[in-house]
Amino acid sequence: MGGVGSGKSSVLRAVERLHLQIIDADRIGHEELRKSLIRDRLVQEFGTQILDEGGEIHRTTLAGLVFGISPTSQLNRERLNTIVRPGIRAEIRRQIQQASQDVDAIILDAALLLEAGWASECDALIFIETPLVLRQERVATHRGWSAEDLARREASQWDLGRKRNACGYLVDNSGTLQDAGRQLTEHLQSILRNADSRMGLVPVRNDTSSMS
Repeated sequence: MGGVGSGKSSVLRAVERLHLQIIDADRIGHEELRKSLIRDRLVQEFGTQILDEGGEIHRTTLAGLVFGISPTSQLNRERLNTIVRPGIRAEIRRQIQQASQDVDAIILDAALLLEAGWASECDALIFIETPLVLRQERVATHRGWSAEDLARREASQWDLGRKRNACGYLVDNSGTLQDAGRQLTEHLQSILRNADSRMGLVPVRNDTSSMS
């Protein structure tokens, strides 16, 4: 996990020597918003203003209602989470259960992993540390957000210090992507070795360990 724009997905792609299955919680959430039942419930809560011209959820409009620190934003966020999160968690669990037996590790890439209470699904938590200025540049380039947009979103989440303290491992992503990928690879190998040790297994080599 990490702050918005910390490059979590990019660092994951830089991991070498390990066969990973990535569960993208944000993508699952987008798929949930396209379900007719979820869309109808959200319209009941927030009105037709959240629909685009094609009758689908306009995520930017919905985001404007739920991100922020005002009492109204907080209440709207709770209403949204009550509707959307159960389906996301169910899909995360389905993907975990149906993961191939030949993967070394299953990675849950979720911006709101702690806020949503999904840490219980994980054996270990890794924090991607990225300087604010780099994160601001990334969200401006890839999402068209201003520094104020980023701050408003992050104000709706746990403080980054709290997230960092909840994690057992840290990756410094202030340098090259290759260096961050190397750090993450080493952390994952350590986690896998420890998991094998607890189960009484001795891996033949580091890159063949497995974890459920």
